[in-house]
Formats: sequence, structure tokens, C-alpha cells
Amino acid sequence: MATDSSKIVLKANLPRTRDLSFVGRFHHNFGFENGLFEYLLTQKDLWGDKLFYFKESDLERWANAGQQKVREITICDVESNFPDIEGEQLLELDFLVDFGLIKPINLKVAKNGAFSERELALGDQILLRNTIGRNGIALNVGGAVTAMKWLPYGNSPILAVAVINNSEGLPAMISDPYLGVYPHEKLDGKTKSALQIWKFHAGSMLMELFQVYETSAFGATATINWVPLKLQNEDVFGVLAASFSDGKLHMFKVKNHVSESAVYTKVSEPSWTVSMKDERVGNSGQMLPITCYDFVDDKRVLVGTLDGAIAEYVLPNTSTEELKEPSFLEYVADSCITSVSIGESNNSKIVLVNTASTQAFALQYENIRQSRVDTNYTISPLMPLYHRGFRIFVYPDSAESIGYTFVRHPHQKHSLLLKSEMVSSFHVSEYLNHPLAIVSSILGDVYVLNIGRKIFGVPKAHNKLVVPLKLWSLSIIDNQLTLCGDYVEVKMDRTDIKWSFTPPEVVVSASAWNETFEGSSTYTFGTYTGLLVLERLDPSLT
Repeated sequence: MATDSSKIVLKANLPRTRDLSFVGRFHHNFGFENGLFEYLLTQKDLWGDKLFYFKESDLERWANAGQQKVREITICDVESNFPDIEGEQLLELDFLVDFGLIKPINLKVAKNGAFSERELALGDQILLRNTIGRNGIALNVGGAVTAMKWLPYGNSPILAVAVINNSEGLPAMISDPYLGVYPHEKLDGKTKSALQIWKFHAGSMLMELFQVYETSAFGATATINWVPLKLQNEDVFGVLAASFSDGKLHMFKVKNHVSESAVYTKVSEPSWTVSMKDERVGNSGQMLPITCYDFVDDKRVLVGTLDGAIAEYVLPNTSTEELKEPSFLEYVADSCITSVSIGESNNSKIVLVNTASTQAFALQYENIRQSRVDTNYTISPLMPLYHRGFRIFVYPDSAESIGYTFVRHPHQKHSLLLKSEMVSSFHVSEYLNHPLAIVSSILGDVYVLNIGRKIFGVPKAHNKLVVPLKLWSLSIIDNQLTLCGDYVEVKMDRTDIKWSFTPPEVVVSASAWNETFEGSSTYTFGTYTGLLVLERLDPSLT
């Protein structure tokens, strides 16, 4: 029996939350879940003074003591039912010939007037501690970075990176029409794509390329996620999912190997594929493109389509049978679904849906047809992320700002960072649930901020308590990319526009937090030039 929607999503019938007391605001935002008030008070004590840094040992100690609740995921005893990837193993040279020429990055790293110049060839990396005193590394991953995601709770930190390349250069690559959401009968083959699996050695601060999957047959992807499960079998790291420009959701079982060098595989058949047929065109077999997805749990995935439908598919975790038909399909919008994000409220799941039109709304998952609540529309293409610790969706509430909305009343938004340039990527912890967020822009600026300080702060001084810090700034002059590491304190307000156009080389295209206790303060971001930067924000390690 479905839970009453009125108890899940709160209607806007209260005065401004800034005029309520702390307890009143708490009940308005979080409800009356048993033990939640005490837990969030503890969170306020633990994280209230953490502006930009935290000790990794503290986070693990708090989690072991139950003071820091982390996301629980299913542990499979031996093996999952995902099949192995089918494909042809390649030599590195053969892969590079097919993938295309990777130009070196002419990089200048600077901080406080000091600088160092280096030409980074494919796979080259430099320790930033030796050049500008920052506890991080910069490397050339080879190809424009379109997405990245850390494996949750891995035995060692594992980073998946999606890259693309075009022999005609960066302008042709980013303007290739086949990268869009509209269906293409045949891929032209000019833009190549690959999924890279990197191991992060936290002790030596080095990244090791471990596995490369050539995926050009499926197009390119801008959204990758690990299926939320952990395998006790040490031969399998996990299952990586990605929605590709062929309109399908492909999943890849990433396995361990004993080779001393990276293994290159040209994938012909993924481990699992979710696709939809357009039933309205008879038996033509025409596919209906899947445009977005999110995992309900380790057994189910929810997808959005080009024509405004959402559908649930069962993953092969629970059965070896062919589960290719959707559990349900519901048309909820008149235009393309650009993102679906799933949160939780009172033991019920809430789906936040954004579309390509002016429609945006929240749905109770157990009662989709009768539980719709309209929400604030955003023109940003970025997918909202659910923060389980604070019960909030974090997302760009406009193209130029980052904000959040409580899952209990998704129609009310709260801004965190206001800038005059477009937010190109952001990430909050989805498993370890610490409150630090990474926000990046098309101008090459990277910021860190503590979202918890606004939630738990004095009502009429919310924005003053959130003090974003600019960590990095990218610029390009005479084909030399400059990575500036000067710290700049930023006000939560709009600033003057510095550029009338943006060089694509400085756009930060993806960012992610490490989701493993080893190196838990680590974040990464990548650019269209193939530059990937990693840094640990643990003050005890500097």
C-alpha cells in the first residue's frame, strides 16, 4: 500500500523559513523522523567549523562510531549475474591508432608568483607538491573528459573516466551532432570514445591506468555511475553504467587482472544493455532513445526518454533470466526528460524530474500518477544529486548558480553559490555524505564550499556563513594552459562577467569526490583538453 503523498511532500503553507526558530525550521525541512534531530545536531558539531578541509582519519572514526552515517549498499557474496564484457583485446599502439592522436598538454602551474612549466604527454603526471606546494597531481588522461565517478567503498580508490577524441581537433569534437540526445541511424566514426579505469595510490600520490574500454561503437557518454553494490569477489571491482549517444544504457563489469600494464579492450557487447523500442511505430524496431537514468537500488534502474516517459527496468542482479522489458512505463512530460534523480523521505522514494521544456516536478515513486508536485525549473543540463545525510537535492537552480532543495518540499529552493558564468560541473558525496561540494564553471574556476553551514546556520545570516573558496583557475594564452592555484575567497553573489566567450580548453567538464575511506578528502576534476587534476583536502597531509 502506498504511503499518503501528503505525508511525504510538504505543501508550501508556512511562512518564510528564515523567520522560524531552529527547531521549527528543522521540523519544516526534515519532518519528525525518530533520531534524525539528534543525528543532525551531531553533524552540526562535527562539520560546522570545516570550511574547506577535513581529516580523513576523523571521517572514518566518526563513521565507525555511528556519528557519520554513510550510504549502505548491498554486498554480493561471490558473484553478480552481470555477464562478462565481450570484445577484442588490443595492444596499446593499436588502440591509439584507432582512438586518434593525443596531443601533449603545454601546462604552466602557478601559485603566489611561483610557476613551473611542463609538457604533459599521454599518461604523464606531475606532483603539485613539488611545484606549488599543493597536495595533488595533474595528468594528461588523453582525450576530452566528459564524465568521471569514483567506485564506492572499493578495496582501493578506483576512478572511472569517460573520454572522447576527434582527429579533426577539439572544435569539431565538441560540436559533433551525434553527441546530442537525438537518434542517429549510423555513427560517423569521427568521434571516438573510451572508458578509462584508474587506480589511485594514496600513499605515493600517483594515478595508475589500469583498464581501458574502447566504446566508439556506442557513441559517447556524459553520465557514468557505478551500480550501488559491492562484490566480495576480488576479481571484480564493480559494474559501471553509462548512457551513450546511441540512446541506450550500457553496463560494464569491470574485472581485475594481473597484468603489469593497462589492458585495452575494444568492446563489442557490454555486460548488460537497457534499451526501449518505440511501440508507436508498429513493428519497425525503431529505438526510443534513453536520455537519463538513476538507480532506485541495486536491483532496479529508472530511465527517462526522449519523448517524456520514465520507465523502470530490473537489473540482472536478482535473476539470470532475460529482463529486457520495463516493469512499468509512464508518460509524465511533453518533452525530453533531461534528468531523473531519486531521493528518500519517510521510507518513500521521491523522483525529481527535469525536462527540456519549462516542466520540472517531483513524484512519489510508489504513487506516480497522483503525487506530482511542480518544482522550480532549471535550464542546466546537469543532473541533480541527492545528499542522503542532509535529505536534499543539490543542483544548479539556474544555469549560473548552484543550490539545493529539501526532498520534503522540493518546490522551495535555496541558493549556495551565485556566479555570472555557467556552472559546468559539480559534485557532492553520494556515499560518504560529508558536506563539502565541488563546483566548477565554464571559465575554468573550481570552488569548494560547505553546504551544511547554511542548513544549520542562524536563519537571517545563512548566506554569510557559506564562504566558498576558489581552489583553481584555468586560463589559456598562446596555446599554453595555465593552472593557477592561488586561493581566492569568494562572496556568495554575482560577479562581473570577465569573458564574452569561453575558450573550450578551460571548461571544467566533470568533477567527482572519492567515495572510499582511503583518501576520502580527495576530489578530481577534468577538462576538454584531457587535463585531470586530483587533490587531497586533508590538512594533516600538507
